[in-house]
Amino acid sequence: MDIIPAFDKSLPNLRFTDAPDQPSVVDYIFKQWSAKDAYVVHFMYYASYILMQHDPAFLQSMLLANNILIDGIGAQMYFKWLMNLKVNNLNGTDLSPLVINYCVKSNIPLAFYGTTQEQIARAAEKQDEQYGKKVVYYCQNGYSALDWNAIQPESVLIVGMGSPLQENWVKNNIETLKQKKILVFTVGGFFDFASGFYIRAPKWVRKLKLEWAWRTILHPGRHYKKRLRDTTIIIKPFIDRLKGYHKIINFLYIK
Repeated sequence: MDIIPAFDKSLPNLRFTDAPDQPSVVDYIFKQWSAKDAYVVHFMYYASYILMQHDPAFLQSMLLANNILIDGIGAQMYFKWLMNLKVNNLNGTDLSPLVINYCVKSNIPLAFYGTTQEQIARAAEKQDEQYGKKVVYYCQNGYSALDWNAIQPESVLIVGMGSPLQENWVKNNIETLKQKKILVFTVGGFFDFASGFYIRAPKWVRKLKLEWAWRTILHPGRHYKKRLRDTTIIIKPFIDRLKGYHKIINFLYIK
């Protein structure tokens, strides 16, 4: 019999979401949101998965999500080695523009919350430049308490503060999100790319699955902790298999 540590008793409730491609999962999320008071989407990269196992508050924040999407090659490798399972990379950097495009086409109000005032304003401006009209009705930096009076009911709120701050913020504000029937995505550093502060790796680097190295080289101070956690990928999947994690982790598959 596999012995599951006491802290891991909540892991059976941790269900990840997989889909054949990013447009499929975006369509699914918006359809599901229409039937709920609020809808929460988090992204999980390998380093955040490690953090969940050492931070009970962060784990509870993640368990609140309606969908937890796999973000990055590290998480893909983990589930391949733990469960012999091939999952898709549904990362926030690539998926967020699809969410914005869906909002524009469907006339769904969109708000940004996170990063610095300069970068969040520039991220909003660039959406207006791309679509030729006002796209983000409200944006606010992540260093101040969100002005809920400015957030429209039944709108999409994209939050980018980094993990675990953004996920914990959602948990602490879930009742207000429900009252306003908000679809919320926690997108980490997406605003840095949307504002132009970060530059995406060239396509050949992404094809080789080395964008993590590109980001670390350009911004080592912001990524070194993730990379330190990533070093455990060599042995952790095999240790977790001995603990029985492969039997208690679930996936929701979207066709």
